[in-house]
Amino acid sequence: MEEKNTMTRRIQNILLVFLPALFLALLIYSALSGRFTKPEGKKTDTTPPSIMLTRDNRYFVQPGEQYEEEGYAAYDDTDGDLTKEVEVSVNGDIIRYRVSDSAGNISIRFRSIPYASPAPED
Repeated sequence: MEEKNTMTRRIQNILLVFLPALFLALLIYSALSGRFTKPEGKKTDTTPPSIMLTRDNRYFVQPGEQYEEEGYAAYDDTDGDLTKEVEVSVNGDIIRYRVSDSAGNISIRFRSIPYASPAPED
């Protein structure tokens, strides 16, 4: 009988050590397996938006006159129409157009003011 009790205690001791260790290993595995995999279907947006500048080849600014914006539009493959988000700044004869999408991708375009050539003097 003593031998049976000793064997039972040994099995209980092994199970008391082994089962919690197995449970802990399974818990760690399940936690880590979801943490380091990318969710399917979710793509990272790395494409910057595009800025289109419209131009009328007949439009020129006479020296001393104010430039009138010829037009622009901005679109992003993820965010759609970003035209209202475009920042326009003028530095001398250069106009700068800058826009960014929700992922932080930035596009910048430049346009020079189309000045008319001065009329030749007689």
